Formats: sequence, structure tokens, C-alpha cells
Amino acid sequence: MNPRRGAPRPARKRKERRGSSLPSSPLVAFCNELPHATQDVKWGHDLVFSIGGKMFAAFDLADSRRFSFKTTPDEFAVLTSLKGVSPAPYAARFHWVAVDDPRALGMSDVKARIRASYDLVAANLPLKHRKTLGLAKPGSEEGRASGKRARRPPTAAK
Repeated sequence: MNPRRGAPRPARKRKERRGSSLPSSPLVAFCNELPHATQDVKWGHDLVFSIGGKMFAAFDLADSRRFSFKTTPDEFAVLTSLKGVSPAPYAARFHWVAVDDPRALGMSDVKARIRASYDLVAANLPLKHRKTLGLAKPGSEEGRASGKRARRPPTAAK
């Protein structure tokens, strides 16, 4: 028997971390209600919501009042100028903002911005994936003016 491949190791007991339970907040509940939204704990301390495997919102497990979401470049500039909102660490270049002070934005405004983040991410999913999720509009050509292929303009004979 190979000494490196001995008997299997006994399973380790997983330690429960304090504050690792999923937060209950109106915003977390709102994200759970969005169609096809999935949740996952990433990096050990963030509750992340995704659509089609792409993230649209993240909440700090230790303090669900701190959260991040994706936005457009124009809204990114406006939001990061507000007190209590900053560029999200490691994700600012993708136009993610971090809300550190929940009083920086009203609840209805935050819900609208998270919904806009969801819509923005969903719109950028591949067409096949959007169709699978039922997010593509029926009969839409998604980028083509008609159902026919565009023809190349004729080239001049030399």
C-alpha cells in the first residue's frame, strides 16, 4: 500500500461562525422575490444574489445594512458623490457601489436601484440564457433589424 495514500482522513467538524446566519432584512427579502434570483454565500462573509450566475447585489453577513449593487456608469458617478455611498472594493471598475450608511438612500430608492441592477445584469446575459430563463421578449430579434441576414455591399470589380 502506498504510504501517501493511507486510510481516508476523518471528516473535520465545521465550526459555526458567529454572525454567519443569513440576515433577515427587507432588502434581502426583496432580492429573494425577484424572478430567477439565486442566493449564495461567497468569500465566507457575503450573501450574494445572482441572475443567471451573474451577481447583481451583495450583503455583508455580519451587518445586512451594508450592501453593494451594480449600476450604470452615470449613476455610479452620482451615487458615489453621496455621503454613505462609496465605490465597492474590488468591483468599482465594474460600476459597483457600496452603501455603508443605510440612511444615504431611502428604502424605495434602494429597491428601485437593486431592481435596476437586476435588470442591467439580466439584459447582459447571453440571449440563449435569457431565453432559458424566459427573459427574452418573444419574437424579438435581439440585435437584428429583420429576420434576414445582412448582406455585404457589392464590391467594385477591378
